[in-house]
Amino acid sequence: MDEAHKPKHRKSVNGTSQAPLSSAPASASALPPDGGARAWLVVFGAWCCYLSSYGWLSSIGVFQTYYERTLLPFYSSSSIAWILSVQVFILNGMAPVNGKIFDSYGCTALITIGTFLHVFGIMMISLSTQYYQFFLAQSVCSGIGAAMLFHGATNAVSTWFSTRRGLALGLASSGASIGGVIIP
Repeated sequence: MDEAHKPKHRKSVNGTSQAPLSSAPASASALPPDGGARAWLVVFGAWCCYLSSYGWLSSIGVFQTYYERTLLPFYSSSSIAWILSVQVFILNGMAPVNGKIFDSYGCTALITIGTFLHVFGIMMISLSTQYYQFFLAQSVCSGIGAAMLFHGATNAVSTWFSTRRGLALGLASSGASIGGVIIP
């Protein structure tokens, strides 16, 4: 092999040799499969994540009414709305953080940690008696968990599809609507 076609090694900061740089085009196996059983199972898994994250969030009006009438009757509607609106903010505001976690560790870390936090937050809601407990359990813990589920699922579907990505994300996002109907 002549010198022009040999892989070039990069030097790291400490002077050791790293992996060779390649100017060859990416292989066909690096492209998303755009279908197949595994890809559609990812869509189904994302559908389940949407159901439990945005579907849960779609039922916040039921929580507002229930908290006002039974669990937190001595608090104003606007105080109770803070619990729910901060949860919405956290779910949407965690996108940059969750994107970095996805890029570094993949969707498994996001979905595993998100599932634990979301379920743990819901369990803590059942034990809550004070306003701050509801806020920490539902807004913070469950909100972060639902955000990790939602963003992990969205990113996972996007990596399995390129030309049929719109269809795949549309089917996955229908889980939020179904969740909004069956959760309350």
